[in-house]
Amino acid sequence: MSSRQLEKTEPEVSEQDIDDVLAEFDGDARAAIRALLHDQAALIRDAQQAVSRGFIRGVFSAGARRLDGEDEV
Repeated sequence: MSSRQLEKTEPEVSEQDIDDVLAEFDGDARAAIRALLHDQAALIRDAQQAVSRGFIRGVFSAGARRLDGEDEV
């Protein structure tokens, strides 16, 4: 992995983008927020399923290798 950190950028959201989301839900702010939170949860769930937990933690998956102290057969 490179020692250089990835640049963190905030997505640019215009007033028009906000107006478009509200218009999609006929001006109902609660419905728009509910939909955005639902979409965010779905994206997070998809990301979590796409990445190996062992890879994230830097260890192998359970059962993928012999643990120290296990007898070889």
